[in-house]
Amino acid sequence: MTASAAARSAVETWAAVDQSGWSAQARSADLVEMLETRERLDAAIQQRVGAWDRDQCWAADDALSPVSWLVHRIPMTNTDATILVRTARHVVQHDATAKALEAGDISAVHATIIGRAVRHRESLYPEHEDTILDAARQLPPTAFRDVMRYWGSCADDQLARGNARGNLDGNYLDLTRTFGGVGHVDGRFDPLSYAALLNVLDAMEPPDPKDALHRRNVSQRRADALMRLATGDTPPEVNIDGIVDLDTLAGRMPTDLTTATCELDGVGFVSPALMSLYLCDCAIGRVLMQGKSEVLDLGRRTRLITPALRRALRVRDRTCVEPGCTLPAKYCDGHHIIHWTRDGETNLPNLELRCRRHHLLQHQRDLAAARTQRRE
Repeated sequence: MTASAAARSAVETWAAVDQSGWSAQARSADLVEMLETRERLDAAIQQRVGAWDRDQCWAADDALSPVSWLVHRIPMTNTDATILVRTARHVVQHDATAKALEAGDISAVHATIIGRAVRHRESLYPEHEDTILDAARQLPPTAFRDVMRYWGSCADDQLARGNARGNLDGNYLDLTRTFGGVGHVDGRFDPLSYAALLNVLDAMEPPDPKDALHRRNVSQRRADALMRLATGDTPPEVNIDGIVDLDTLAGRMPTDLTTATCELDGVGFVSPALMSLYLCDCAIGRVLMQGKSEVLDLGRRTRLITPALRRALRVRDRTCVEPGCTLPAKYCDGHHIIHWTRDGETNLPNLELRCRRHHLLQHQRDLAAARTQRRE
């Protein structure tokens, strides 16, 4: 009997078991065992598909591609076949990843997440393979997916083709009126603008008391807050909490992805360039950690650019300093020419006004220059 026939027979026997007299605990244990077995089979399939695709076995049947071959013969969608082939190709091309999968150190789900994350970033994977595999061994798939989103943002910055500028350039706000006069709002905001708007609206209209006659849901409260802004109420100071580790702050790819972070509260992971932009002009507080859970030191928050410095910047620069850009000062950020993380001072000679788009562009230039210097 072949291995595949034995496996099929075992599955049929397993499925035919009568569980009517089993306890809940026994049925749960059986289900876990079945799913764990499927996981190992999925891992073996990824490895087999990788070798099968590498040797172009699908071409022997005059198929146009491995995906079309699979879809024609197996009950699977084109999307599922594409994901399987992409993951299998990645596994077979990297020995350490293949060995980790074969040994059960990482699951087939981890391998799929890696294959998706490294797409169009393949040139950087060999350099970071060990770091990524270490994270995969430690984290369950859900947490590992978030880590790989973070790694993808860092990788895009290194490749100088991240979507951070696209995030800024794509903002819009559409206001339309129906025949009955009801207004509809549709928009799209970059992560920093979204976080700022969310914080302002939620601070202006907090949840109603539990004993209120008509409690508004969060969408209704935000609509009321937006109208308060439109009718002249002074909004509270914008307070966006962000967390970034020292390696990312310094423009280095972290050596431990399980402790690395670069995120805004309420938004999630953002690119290091976007975080660097945000850190140019905000309140900074340090938290020194030993390991993942022990706090050694909690510093006070310190405001970088004071209101007085901001007024002086507006008087001096008037507009964004990027050549050819004339966006007025009131729409610009304060930018550290030498970033304060590299001991740049927060004084007028080391500050300039930049619109959000050119502010981000300059941080991308600075990060690229720092990486070039480290390589040299």
